[in-house]
Amino acid sequence: MERRVKRVIVQKYGGTSVESVSNIKGIARKVALEKAGGQDLVIVVSAMGDTTDELMKLADHITTRHHKRDLDMLLSTGEQVTVALLCMALREEGVAATGLTGWQAGISTTTDHGGASILSIAPERIQGELKMGNVVVVAGFQGITGDGDISTLGRGGSDTTAAALATKLGAERCEIYTDVEGVYTSDPRYIKNAVMISSLTYEEMLTMARRGAGVLHPKAIEHAMPHNVPLVVRSSMSRVGGTWIHGSPGKGVSHPVCGVVFHKGRFCYTLSPIQNRMEIKRLISSRLTLWGMEYDTLIEEGGDTLAFLVAEDDLERADSIFDRAGAIVRRDRKATVTVVAKDKKTCPVIRDKVRQILQENRIAFHTIENCTNHVTTVVEESHAIDLASLLHSAFGLDEVQAFEAAGIY
Repeated sequence: MERRVKRVIVQKYGGTSVESVSNIKGIARKVALEKAGGQDLVIVVSAMGDTTDELMKLADHITTRHHKRDLDMLLSTGEQVTVALLCMALREEGVAATGLTGWQAGISTTTDHGGASILSIAPERIQGELKMGNVVVVAGFQGITGDGDISTLGRGGSDTTAAALATKLGAERCEIYTDVEGVYTSDPRYIKNAVMISSLTYEEMLTMARRGAGVLHPKAIEHAMPHNVPLVVRSSMSRVGGTWIHGSPGKGVSHPVCGVVFHKGRFCYTLSPIQNRMEIKRLISSRLTLWGMEYDTLIEEGGDTLAFLVAEDDLERADSIFDRAGAIVRRDRKATVTVVAKDKKTCPVIRDKVRQILQENRIAFHTIENCTNHVTTVVEESHAIDLASLLHSAFGLDEVQAFEAAGIY
């Protein structure tokens, strides 16, 4: 018998949250309690622990010349294992549950195997299951192309699945459960005085995610932001409230800086000497964009040099573009360190302070063009963590008690 569906909550559990049968049973108990309270739930899951890496190793034993369509078929099985086990655990808790693959959940994607984008979602199957009172468990990270092929969404794909489903279903919120208690002012594994942030705007979180905060994938924010679906990042192992990400700035006094994030494994392509600098810059930028690569342009002294920064995952494609640039190209491994501002109007002051700290500590650096609400510098990888720590202290982010007293974090 069908029933009226309340506003849904979408929950996503990442690989570490579901890495063992014990963890999966714990999630089932939590979901059962929420279901008993009358909540309608859609659960998105990742593959267990290191399953995706293990599947890649199996593929490598066959060949290192992977066909991307074959890889998608293989890697998508990891999430399906988690779906099946969680549904079994939920039934043991007395909860009716239906497990769905990406294509069964109506997720249609582009044909870019290994890095597909969600084009649309047909929600009728999920809505029908919710009306019957079932908890719906969906395999994250995957969908189906217009040709009927299995596709995967690339890194952070389960975050993206959850946010896209929450948007389509008009969910009350989308909860991202992970192995940390929320979003921090910097990576707490390396910056010992990092503070958990209770509230961020979409724009602030999007900048932090794009610049190195690995706790939430940028595409998830891009799906939620236009529809104002709140995102909550919290730990699956604790009761801490986590970080809320929404469209409105937090109440109370606003600190000028959200956080300091860093990103290793960036590669700098330097072209020199070149003529027609602006024309070559435009041409390379258009090719990088056409190939779907995110990149930065560095501010270079002098008029005969150009420098671009790309991610390690894009090296093969970037090499093919720069090999045709018609200039001598040098490729160096770098890192970026970014100070994320609350207000873009404060960026000039932040930039001056960052430059002062770099010069005082004799750290060679380059600056990224077109920074709006952030100041990003490019340094040697070996300097990234030390610089992030220096900036974290310099902008007062170490002062936990002061933030708590002001009600900021």
